[in-house]
Amino acid sequence: MKSIAVWVLAMLVCISARAVAQDAPVSMDDEPHYSRVFRNEYCRAYIVDLNRLEQTKPVVHEHDWVRMTLGGIVETAWGGTLFSSKGFEDPEGYYISFNYPVDRITLRNPHNDPYRELIVEIMQSDQSRLRANDPSLAPLALRLGPGVDPHVSYVTNLTKTSVEIVHVQLLSGDAKQIRGNGMGALLVAMTDAELQRAEKDKEPKDLQLAKGDIKWLPEGASATFKNVGKDPARFVILDMK
Repeated sequence: MKSIAVWVLAMLVCISARAVAQDAPVSMDDEPHYSRVFRNEYCRAYIVDLNRLEQTKPVVHEHDWVRMTLGGIVETAWGGTLFSSKGFEDPEGYYISFNYPVDRITLRNPHNDPYRELIVEIMQSDQSRLRANDPSLAPLALRLGPGVDPHVSYVTNLTKTSVEIVHVQLLSGDAKQIRGNGMGALLVAMTDAELQRAEKDKEPKDLQLAKGDIKWLPEGASATFKNVGKDPARFVILDMK
């Protein structure tokens, strides 16, 4: 009886894998768990929400894209393969991943806690892999971490030909200067954040953001950001090139 049960389980796994492989891929706009929250000529941003035992249809990414986890842990099937967990579990979103185009990717949440992430597609294609000897780029790097100590203020960068990804944490009262190229930038709040943004020779502007909120900065990323709230503030700036 035990061998029969093992055989049945193996068959179910194979059937599930084939189902993932056979489903026709859809665009993010046609996937019900994806909600588009922003779009312009530089990028498109989507929130993905999965409750317990929910999974997406296979989704196609025609452009380079950046994934930011806002909460929970998800399993992923790439190209119709079996579902597998990430190589690291990061429900708090301390790690930001840069990904190249893919013809199909399916997400599944097997946990009780809901899963939420924000995906930003970069409309300009990345040429970093073709410029491996360019010291100003990180052509082979695909993941951006918080730095040595995530309990202090920090700024870390991942530089591509299409986008500069800047991951910032500011303790209460701390400020950091961010340099950008001025083409426009998307700011993503990874925690609730009370920020003050100051450009040279201009009056500072207040930014009050909830976790997962985004704000387009048409003037670019270059400014000094200060945390005027009581709690640590963490945010990501996608500086478009």
